[in-house]
Amino acid sequence: MSLVFSAVVLSALAGCSDPGRDTYPVSGLVRFPDGTVLRDGSVEFEIVGRKPAVTATGQIGPDGTFTLGTFAADDGALAGKHRVAVFSSHRIGTGAERPGMIPENRLHPRYRSFDSSGITLEVQPAENQFVIDVEFAPETGG
Repeated sequence: MSLVFSAVVLSALAGCSDPGRDTYPVSGLVRFPDGTVLRDGSVEFEIVGRKPAVTATGQIGPDGTFTLGTFAADDGALAGKHRVAVFSSHRIGTGAERPGMIPENRLHPRYRSFDSSGITLEVQPAENQFVIDVEFAPETGG
């Protein structure tokens, strides 16, 4: 009898939603001013005004698109105002194939921080699609 009761209670709890954990689909594209896309890296959204901070992260694909996940992969983000950071990564092998040749990061370094990126987006309690416009890194004289 207690096993049946436990199963009923667990299934009832599974149907309940925690309003502080409700996420909504978020996807998008990261692009440069010339229309090319950032082809690798990640995007991170941090909700404003919530302690402890809650973030949603998504990997940027080769086509420049991303899908966010907060509590699980691709489950979306919490509704509300978010600060955004964008990170670029380079896939390099052992270095033996290109000694001393690490590609320069094309993304402006200011996007690596929520404080300096200057990007704020509002996630609605619905499906969300964003285009995140970023700038190239400043050219280094050489």
